[in-house]
Amino acid sequence: MNRQALIVFSLAAGLGQANARPVEAESTHLTMAQTVVEAVESSPRIHAQAHRASAASREAKAVSGSRYGELNATASYSYLNDDQIMRPMSRELVSGGLSSLPFDRSQAHYGLVYEVPLFLGGRLVNQIQIAGLEARKAEALQDGTRWQIRFNAVSLYSAAQALDGVAVALGGQMAALEQTKARLEVAVAAGKRPELDRLKLLDELESTRAQLANVEADRTRVGALLLALLGRDPAGVITVDPLSETSSVLDLPSDELRAMVSGNTAVHVAQLEKEQAESASKVARSAFLPRVVGSANYLEHTGFNIDRSMETWGVSVGLVLPLFSGTSDLQRMRATRERSAAAKLAVVQAQLNIAAELQETLARLRANQTGITAAEARVAAAAEAAHIEQVRYDTGAGTMEDLLRARAREEGAQAALASAKAERRTTAERLNTIVEKEIVK
Repeated sequence: MNRQALIVFSLAAGLGQANARPVEAESTHLTMAQTVVEAVESSPRIHAQAHRASAASREAKAVSGSRYGELNATASYSYLNDDQIMRPMSRELVSGGLSSLPFDRSQAHYGLVYEVPLFLGGRLVNQIQIAGLEARKAEALQDGTRWQIRFNAVSLYSAAQALDGVAVALGGQMAALEQTKARLEVAVAAGKRPELDRLKLLDELESTRAQLANVEADRTRVGALLLALLGRDPAGVITVDPLSETSSVLDLPSDELRAMVSGNTAVHVAQLEKEQAESASKVARSAFLPRVVGSANYLEHTGFNIDRSMETWGVSVGLVLPLFSGTSDLQRMRATRERSAAAKLAVVQAQLNIAAELQETLARLRANQTGITAAEARVAAAAEAAHIEQVRYDTGAGTMEDLLRARAREEGAQAALASAKAERRTTAERLNTIVEKEIVK
């Protein structure tokens, strides 16, 4: 074996090993239903939103628990420059004379202090309500995220199906061109066909090969994104079912559909934010109202030099009446009112956006059905035209340009049909996501 042949053999072996790697990679086949279930159950985004919802719920419980006040242990030690009384004066101490008073320069004070809000002008009640609304908003976002993940899974799965369909169409195109090339080479060698026809065919063949490589690269990208969505290693290989027939949509009146979208997550979250803004306005207004706080304490007072301990306890109620704070409280209250007005308008805008999205999706569903019907007719017509042009060229009645155009139209029609079916499935799932119900089977 000469040196040139050895190099060619080595390169071929290397290419063979490189092409063998994807085949050796672990391949996973999933149906559409399996993909949706796994995406909803295993997606890291779903679990992250679940943790956020749990955190918001616990935060709401923490704010609600503040109404019961706080019990704290307190302790302090003091070493003073001179003897000082360990506890406040009282009638019993004075009646015994100054010599009986507990003086010491080394003192420790420790015990329990309990404070409880009695009236805060509605501040605490509304803060609890805001925290509860935040927890409900996190739960709503969790449900909305579940539907969005489902939509993403269906979209990627449909895209993979469409790319597989386009790859099949390109593969069929290449096979047909290869057959024509084999016959054409014989005809060119016999002088029955010009060399120019062979060159045109080679150009079309290599162009189709490049298109197929690009489609395979896109398929790899979509597969990696789908695996990442499922929480799997994107380096794996996933196979999907072939494109199916169009999905069936439940025949629901438009009024019923519009009623369904009123509960969409975006609208629901906007409504909760409006309620939060209203409660925040009440919190700001509470700054102008008096506050009442109750407290109780039990303390031990110990003198280390006199080796004596005394206890004290007390219960008190404090009233704070705000009189002047510049204009900060007034401006803050006005700001919360503006935010409340903005939140009300945000609800209206969210409702309009969802209604518009519903109308667009319904229109696209009708357009998709028309597109599929047209694509199926195109496939049938293009296949027949390609067959006729092939016969005409083989019999010498047609030109290479006519044959290549017919083949290109056939491949384009098949690719368009695959894309139309995938788009139809994605649009149908988009309708499910908008109404957040599975009305498309």
